[in-house]
Amino acid sequence: MQAFAAVGHTGSFAEAARRLNLANSVVSKRVKDLEGYLQTQLLVRTTRKVSLTDNGYSYLEYVRKFLDELEEVETRLRHHTEKPIGNIRLNAPISFGMQYLGPALSSYLDKYPEVEIKTYLSDRQVSIVDEGYDLSIRTGPLKSSSLIAKKLVDCRRVVCASPAYFEQHGKPQTPKELKEHNCLNYLNLADGKAWPFMVDGKKTWQPVSGRFSVDNGDLLHEAALAGCGVTLLPTFIVGDSLKDGKLETALDKFEETDFGIYAVYQHTRHLSTKVRTLIDHLSTCFRNEIVTDGD
Repeated sequence: MQAFAAVGHTGSFAEAARRLNLANSVVSKRVKDLEGYLQTQLLVRTTRKVSLTDNGYSYLEYVRKFLDELEEVETRLRHHTEKPIGNIRLNAPISFGMQYLGPALSSYLDKYPEVEIKTYLSDRQVSIVDEGYDLSIRTGPLKSSSLIAKKLVDCRRVVCASPAYFEQHGKPQTPKELKEHNCLNYLNLADGKAWPFMVDGKKTWQPVSGRFSVDNGDLLHEAALAGCGVTLLPTFIVGDSLKDGKLETALDKFEETDFGIYAVYQHTRHLSTKVRTLIDHLSTCFRNEIVTDGD
């Protein structure tokens, strides 16, 4: 199972062999033996790449959970401790990670010196299962899935622009009036084509358009400060600019009510100590540090 998991995650027998410190032939034989035992093909092998079959994808998810839990149990037995031990693969959005993760992770590692954290920042929504992450930090109302989500802290997402922009173009009074404005779009939000609002107690999506779209919140923030247009961003990005008067909000009474910052992880019967303690630690840190209201 370890050989199969390594090949499944890397897509390469050679890389899996390197990580396991084994010969390629040994890794290949172990995977073939596993396929023979299960009587099903787990991998598709070509001269250029190795890919997972449908059965391979399903099996890899369970194998990874099992191996992670087994590693933690064995480590506890060897060290006679309940302390968090081992590696954590963490994913988070770029803007959020740059602002808040450094101090939080540093204090966690000081508290638990036998944990190693590998952090990957990306504004795309990664596949936790396929890409082998233990934990992902995500914002917004989350789509339903087989993953488990724990809200770490409430946060607002606001429509905002510079005072100069509103003075020149007027401030929208209803979501529909956004059609008259140059909207700075976040591409990872419904492809940047619609913004969520609460209208008459129901969540609706207002189509928007504009001449500037990007997949990073910090760049949208800078464009809004420069008077380029109206944008929709969380207050952990624009909160300080709102307090300083460099940006102003609009459509506050239509603001969505279910936005937040979440820790997302795979469903498992026993959440590992290292992941559980990291989630608790991040929750405490974020409640104390994150600008959540922009007031």
